[in-house]
Amino acid sequence: MWSNLLWVGLGGFAGSVLRYGVGVGIAALVSLRGGGMRFPVATLAVNVAGSLLIGMLLRYAEQGSAQHLLGVVGFCGGFTTFSAFSLESVRLLRDGHTSTALLYIVASLVLCIGAAFLGMTIKTTR
Repeated sequence: MWSNLLWVGLGGFAGSVLRYGVGVGIAALVSLRGGGMRFPVATLAVNVAGSLLIGMLLRYAEQGSAQHLLGVVGFCGGFTTFSAFSLESVRLLRDGHTSTALLYIVASLVLCIGAAFLGMTIKTTR
């Protein structure tokens, strides 16, 4: 149990640090070219890279193994949670659950964007 938490934590730490580094690096690159970053290029790049990586890792890492916990759960989870969403969507589609996959995709996008908007508009009292 503790070793599983350690693998997930180490992977999550590495993924989160790399996510931050990619964001800083891309922001610096965009500012060097004289453009303001309006389109979230860093987030898109991380989400695409994380989704590709989680798919590749799953070909080699047995579920529940140290490699799976470190790479798939920890690293990809810390790097981008969009990779988990992509994986679950692909699995539903691959297993022939097309309507469930489409419902999951639409519900995730609508509800998560809505929740983020709501969270940003809720006033807190101090």
